[in-house]
Amino acid sequence: MNLNIGIDIAKNVHEACLVNENGEQIGKFIQLKNSKKSIEKFTKHIEKVSKELNAEPRIGMEATGIYWYSLFSELSKKYKIHVYNPSQISGFASVNIRESKTDKIDAKTIANMLRFGESPKTNYSDTQRLELREYGRFYFKLTSIKINLKKRLRRNLHLIFPGYDEIFKNLFTATSKEIITNITTPEKVLEMGEKKLLEIMKEKSKNHIDPEKAKILIEKAEDTIPSEIIKESSLFEFQMMLEMIENYEKQIASIENKMMSIWNKVREKHYIQTIGGVTELRAAMIWAEMGNVDDFKHPDQIVAFAGYDPKVRKSGNKEVIGGPNKRGSKILRWVLGWTVQEAKCSNPVIGQYFDKKIEQGKHYNNARCAAAKKLIRIIWSVEKNKKSFQIPDNLLSS
Repeated sequence: MNLNIGIDIAKNVHEACLVNENGEQIGKFIQLKNSKKSIEKFTKHIEKVSKELNAEPRIGMEATGIYWYSLFSELSKKYKIHVYNPSQISGFASVNIRESKTDKIDAKTIANMLRFGESPKTNYSDTQRLELREYGRFYFKLTSIKINLKKRLRRNLHLIFPGYDEIFKNLFTATSKEIITNITTPEKVLEMGEKKLLEIMKEKSKNHIDPEKAKILIEKAEDTIPSEIIKESSLFEFQMMLEMIENYEKQIASIENKMMSIWNKVREKHYIQTIGGVTELRAAMIWAEMGNVDDFKHPDQIVAFAGYDPKVRKSGNKEVIGGPNKRGSKILRWVLGWTVQEAKCSNPVIGQYFDKKIEQGKHYNNARCAAAKKLIRIIWSVEKNKKSFQIPDNLLSS
């Protein structure tokens, strides 16, 4: 016999509900705080009730943001904990005719999920995976900020030096970074002159620069029309953004080191990194976000978990199938999309599948989503079968 304990997680005060095997609530709802005294009082109450009922206590809680971590860490020392995704609780609760929703109702819902044997999909006791997942999400956050800064920097550069990005398509090569950092304006380029400019370009590019590029840049500086409006503020903001981007790159590199340190401890048991186009870093992020592959009976479950399954709208006899619903793990979807960008060039399985979708008239983004689903199926296969990825013989010569 089990004593089912549901806890609805909040920032400071959690609601707990005790339910027996027949679904009958035992006592009143209990408020639980993030303090040692509160948890000690709560565990004493659990022990008292479980002894009276001769029942084995088990606890279920909702994975709400970061607020469940502390409570989980403390209670898991003594009890078996089931952690549920909020969408699982919402789906289970939808069988209730009344559309009411409170913390107390959620706590009782979680207790009943335990009673009916509903189990979570993720093993939250895997601390290495959780640590790597946290680093990965911070990595995503900083990378997103850096990308937005680069977009803003490109916008400001157009005000300061219109046409520069026609000469240097990638603003962040070593040569271009040297120019936009120290010789930002057309006036400074002209002051330096073609000879000195070429010397700098050769040094930064290790003599791989086209000598004509210095001449073209001088010609562009002579002919361009920079904005005299908000000139000073644009230049000040531009220089500040360069420093910020450099700082973010250092921080991102530091996070990468942390992630790889964890991944190197577990990678020998996994095969994601053997897939062409999947770097070690991306493999680490996919492993952390996806969770245990054994929790997925079919690769389509991972497709849904990543939010790549299509939106389906029904009205009467009409059914409209749209793009990905994007309801799953945003980070997993991002890293898979990022991986496909490279894999379609370096992995013939992904590349040919992507090209086939384009030939069928699919939009680029739709083809990329389809290729991401193909990649998921490959990941599921290599992890499930514990075998390295092999390119089929018929694709080796193509």
